[in-house]
Amino acid sequence: MKKLWKFLQSMTFGIIILALIALISAAGSLILQNQDAMYYVRTYPSWYKVILTLQLNDVYNSWYFNLLAVLLIFNLTFCSILRFRRVSKDAEMKAASLARADVLLEKDDIEKVKQTLSDIHCNVHEENDRIIYAKNRTGRYGTFITHLGILLTVIFFMIAMHAPTVQDLTCYPGNALTLDDGTQIKVDDFQIENEAGSLDYKSRLEIIVPDGRSSGVKEASVNHPVSLGEYKVYQQTYGTVGIITVRDEAGNKDRFIMDDQMFLTKDQKHGILFNALYPDIITDEDGQYSLITNVTGSYPNPVYTFNLVEPGEDGGTLQMTPMLAFPGDEIETGGLTFTFEKPMEYPGLRIKHSPAWVNVLLVLGFTVLIAGLAVTFLMEPVLVVVDDKGYKILGNKTEGIELMLENAIGKGKE
Repeated sequence: MKKLWKFLQSMTFGIIILALIALISAAGSLILQNQDAMYYVRTYPSWYKVILTLQLNDVYNSWYFNLLAVLLIFNLTFCSILRFRRVSKDAEMKAASLARADVLLEKDDIEKVKQTLSDIHCNVHEENDRIIYAKNRTGRYGTFITHLGILLTVIFFMIAMHAPTVQDLTCYPGNALTLDDGTQIKVDDFQIENEAGSLDYKSRLEIIVPDGRSSGVKEASVNHPVSLGEYKVYQQTYGTVGIITVRDEAGNKDRFIMDDQMFLTKDQKHGILFNALYPDIITDEDGQYSLITNVTGSYPNPVYTFNLVEPGEDGGTLQMTPMLAFPGDEIETGGLTFTFEKPMEYPGLRIKHSPAWVNVLLVLGFTVLIAGLAVTFLMEPVLVVVDDKGYKILGNKTEGIELMLENAIGKGKE
């Protein structure tokens, strides 16, 4: 049990956890995240079951990613505690208090060494019959601060993963969404396919925050959001809706977006009952047709299905006649003209709101980490023990101070 506990606190275990997190993150980068199940069925026909079962469609919220993050936090916490305990015990100073000179000098040269160490502003500690000169003692805390920075960065990253609120909303081109805090998201345009006919989902949109600042009209595509302030807007999914223009005998017009079944009428007796919009139709040699219910990309040959509603011969019971229409077709009934327009493609947007304090925490974590690295590499602690025989240098990087002392006494080690 002690061996297991020691292993869980070791750097080896931390490296293993980091490697696993990096592997999972790579999968999250290669596989587009947070799409509906049918996206993975179409895109990965041989692998979609594995992707959905292992939650590779949402790896950063999966149970195993969160477990690894918790284990990493545990490991870093104990690594930081152990390093702080070692630093607080100041083992190097205790070792220095027992060290003996290994560079033997004459009395005059010993005085030169003392003067040189005083000139570079070393801290002086007297222990029994020896003097300890300490330089860059803050550097002792370098590894502790570095581990603390990594720990804080991981914790704040986990907070940043779960603190933001996410909304999936649709917005028709030319319209705008108004969020609870007054932020507006305007969709200027949307495309499913590029000029070459390849799938290329892109929205041109604008974010306007309550204080009036605007992102300007920018292009949002998959994994390339439009950002402003605390908001990021991603191109998430797409859809297609029918449009019917209704004109009366006086020339008045109204435009309806057919996103659900709808009865368009003036007198409740004459009109059309819209049913659905289909991507395409196939007609066989016998004149029988079948409707295509699902396609990837734009609708190649959109078909409106509806019922023409008119009074029966008795003038009372309404009769419904199933019909089809294509963009550009017109139907007249009850003094109204119904024109079937070209369908409109629209985006499904993922709106991510991250509180400002989340970014502050992330900056704080990175700042502590960078400070720890700077202290570790730029403030290497050095101890010089001087007694009546000569001096001894303790530390990892001693070449600089060793050369300085040799120059001071005018000779090398004896």
